[in-house]
Amino acid sequence: MSFLKRAISRGISEGIGKAVSQAVTKAVEPKATEYANKAAQRLDNAANSNEAKVAKSGLEGAFANLERAAQNYATEMSKNVKICPECGQPAGIEMKFCQSCGAKLPEKTMAEEAVCPECGKQNAIGTKFCQDCGTKLPVAIAEENAKKAKDEAVMAQWSEKLAPFPVWTQGGCDYNIEDYSEYMTFGASFKGNAAAAQQAVMQYKQVLIENGFRPAGQYPSEGQLYKMIGDKCWNVDVEHCFDGDSDYPTICFAQREPTGGFNYVKPEKQDNPFGNLMGMFKKF
Repeated sequence: MSFLKRAISRGISEGIGKAVSQAVTKAVEPKATEYANKAAQRLDNAANSNEAKVAKSGLEGAFANLERAAQNYATEMSKNVKICPECGQPAGIEMKFCQSCGAKLPEKTMAEEAVCPECGKQNAIGTKFCQDCGTKLPVAIAEENAKKAKDEAVMAQWSEKLAPFPVWTQGGCDYNIEDYSEYMTFGASFKGNAAAAQQAVMQYKQVLIENGFRPAGQYPSEGQLYKMIGDKCWNVDVEHCFDGDSDYPTICFAQREPTGGFNYVKPEKQDNPFGNLMGMFKKF
């Protein structure tokens, strides 16, 4: 990643948008180009490696100063910018509701959300913890609360969309319920922790069994659990929940019977009526 892109990404939160990024680029790019050209000339003219190292060191220092300038510029711009907690779009300081999705905007601007509530330091935009005392910043708390509210809203749909099945209480985040008409899916993220995801699915499978779900049909499988409720058969597929991502299990729910039916009974082996006759022939 180039210096300029790195400086902008560090100094500006993604939600501010292209306008601010372009403003920062315009503010620092000429100086960055000037430093780069001078440093390149010095490196070309360097008589030995020591001079080259000095030139390189000066270039790195100049870029570091420009990066701080970009961060400061972004902070100043962010004093008049709010970010929608729902869609992430930027909004002016005077606005109360997002023009993109209609969600209520936060009271604080991006810059205010980066001010430490303990020591009062104005931290760089995008910082989650205070650079002076380590206190969690309002922006980080707001993001956590927004994610929590989103997950709670998804789980509130469970009784409507997945009523026949036990509620998921096995953790994770970024919950999602998708309706595919013939079946529904529920997903939960474990953020790179595949072992925790596996454990959560095992726990949920145990909950299903405790609630009367079991393997059934002509080809019973521990990964396909069924339960009859009235005259309807309900199925939970935990066999393929990691086909997409190892840390994001997606469980499939459907109203369907297994091959052969829920109450399928394997036929008993019948005696061969010719068995005794064949035995008699063998004696002769």
